[in-house]
Amino acid sequence: MLLTAAAVISGCALLAARAFVCSRRIMTKRIIAGNSELNEFMTRALQPLLDRYTPTWWTNSHIQCFLTFLVPQSPVKYKRDILTFKDGGQASLDWALEASVAMKSPLTTDSPVAIIMHGLVGCSQSMRSLCAEALAHGYRPVVFNKRGHGGLKLATPKLQAFGCVQDLQEVIAHVENIFPNSELYGIGCSAGSGLLCRYLCELGEKSRLRAGVLISPGYNAFDLFCGGKINPVYNFLMTFTLKSFLLRHKNELSQVVDVAQALKATSIREFDEHVYMKMHGYEDLEAYWKVNNPMRDVDNLKMPFLCINALDDPVCTKETIPYHEFSRKPNAMLITTAEGSHCAFYEGNFQLKSWCHGAAMTYLDRLREFNRSENISEASVDAVTAATA
Repeated sequence: MLLTAAAVISGCALLAARAFVCSRRIMTKRIIAGNSELNEFMTRALQPLLDRYTPTWWTNSHIQCFLTFLVPQSPVKYKRDILTFKDGGQASLDWALEASVAMKSPLTTDSPVAIIMHGLVGCSQSMRSLCAEALAHGYRPVVFNKRGHGGLKLATPKLQAFGCVQDLQEVIAHVENIFPNSELYGIGCSAGSGLLCRYLCELGEKSRLRAGVLISPGYNAFDLFCGGKINPVYNFLMTFTLKSFLLRHKNELSQVVDVAQALKATSIREFDEHVYMKMHGYEDLEAYWKVNNPMRDVDNLKMPFLCINALDDPVCTKETIPYHEFSRKPNAMLITTAEGSHCAFYEGNFQLKSWCHGAAMTYLDRLREFNRSENISEASVDAVTAATA
């Protein structure tokens, strides 16, 4: 009895100490952006939201990270499309259904579409809360499940390379064909943010996405996975999930990779050497990442985009953040917080909700508002010019 009481008292004391430290600590929250009218407008719009962000007091970076697997997702239901690519491979598009959440008004044929890209071995099931937030803001969310993800078997012995945008381009063309009057936006989480960044940088002005939001991006993937900047424990855990993913498709992939050797990998680097490097015909990882690195064509970035990073992220660590790129780009914005871990950013005491989902949708809302005001201003100038001509 005494031991139990002592344990309870000690636990309460630790929780109280954690709460006291959190209440006294000044949260480091920053917005970094290049000089432009757009970024000035967006900073004013997002600063109040950032100021209100208060991470769950009883968590740290590791607890927040594991909560992404434990906190129940919103009860969003999907309707699935199977998309066959030009090379015969297949992926699935899961469209979030309006009936899943309470909405102020129904979606229309020209409602904006949010194309959502999941993490390393994720799928639409881990994106349901983000989809619910998108629906609540009046967007039509669709999750792009990459080849072999979301319970879909591989139609060809090929997985999508980390930064290959060909599949995404075909997905976007498919969505445009269904909703030709809708504006398209991209939201990427973790590895999905790498794919989105690669698309926006490679396509530049030709991007069919009006803007992108990157949640917990890793930026230079070569430095992250091959340069030792990822936390070694998380490196090992993520490698384990990759090997589990490979096992699900071993029959289809055994003709192009040495599955037995890949299953011996203890790091993402080793796994990539045995799987993605071999599958896509690269001589070494340096050559693979030179082509697939998300930041390869960063100078070609033309569309507005927001990146959200927590400085305590144990996966995409703070050392990878290229602050200088945001300071010099008029269309790019970076939000950093002291806490939030990897794709977590949970708020609340026990009814937990991810702050970054609301931040992502608010950014897109305010961006659309800015663009509408710009269009009205241009129309007014044109009208005055025509009247005085």
